[in-house]
Amino acid sequence: MTDLRLIQYFEAVYRLLSFSKAAEELHLTHSAVTRAIKTLEDAWDTPLFYRTTRSVVPTEAGERLYPRAVELLAFSATVMRETVSGDRELKIVGGPIAYDILLPTVINAYRQVAPRMRVRADVMSPHAAVEALVQRHADVVIFNMSTLQAMPHASRLRFHEIMSEPYIMVFRPNHPIMEMDNQFESLLAFQWAFPGYLDYLDGQLPDGMAEALASADAPQYTLYSPTACMNLSMMSDILTIVPVSLAQANLDSGRLAGRRLPGIPDYRVGLGFRREAEQEPHIRDLLGCVDSVARTLSRENAQRLKELS
Repeated sequence: MTDLRLIQYFEAVYRLLSFSKAAEELHLTHSAVTRAIKTLEDAWDTPLFYRTTRSVVPTEAGERLYPRAVELLAFSATVMRETVSGDRELKIVGGPIAYDILLPTVINAYRQVAPRMRVRADVMSPHAAVEALVQRHADVVIFNMSTLQAMPHASRLRFHEIMSEPYIMVFRPNHPIMEMDNQFESLLAFQWAFPGYLDYLDGQLPDGMAEALASADAPQYTLYSPTACMNLSMMSDILTIVPVSLAQANLDSGRLAGRRLPGIPDYRVGLGFRREAEQEPHIRDLLGCVDSVARTLSRENAQRLKELS
């Protein structure tokens, strides 16, 4: 079995493209790092770097090894931490819309079935999130289902659709559109803010809608948070779209008014994880909590949409 330290030394040399810098980072001598890489190459009977007096360049085998080395080192660190502490950490990465819809309620349910499990949730772009999942820096990703299915590495992952939720257009009370029809072209007379990563919806918009947005140079504002978009609409004539559940408190209080907007695809919340992790207890427990929360939210959303009709 290969000594894990050799993998650690390889990862440092690859990342820094320098034996000297790797030795400095690892607090070793240059010759110790050189011998370690030579030991690994001899054991596997394949060169991992091309070396010259001026450069260190990975071979094809080195390029193939690096992502696996990152996965292995991350997994090793997790095993050590969990063995020593007896606790586990569930690492979630996702987008702001999915988090705002689900995360607090899911965590509250999850803590009942896994009280010793710590939860860490980071916000990332879809590509970065999936890469973190593949490299074992995360256990679960939560995003728009359509976005997840279009990501690289999809064949290595399993996706679980949680729920589907309609978007609604929201705007301040007494907004001029209250006296206008609901034609999308008319609404483009005003500026728009889109939350999160809605640019990934471009390929799912009805014929003509993406072109109309581009022609109007909309959205003029793309904000990280759906809450920020709604706050912007409260204080201006800017229009935004958000999933119906996120708008409900502001609709109930009268801070915003809302309207169904024909043609915008539903927000399909999806959860992704590595295929080999499907039988892990913490993943199964999380899926159970997510599905329970989603059923409740779906019933509530159906009532919300009736009230907007």
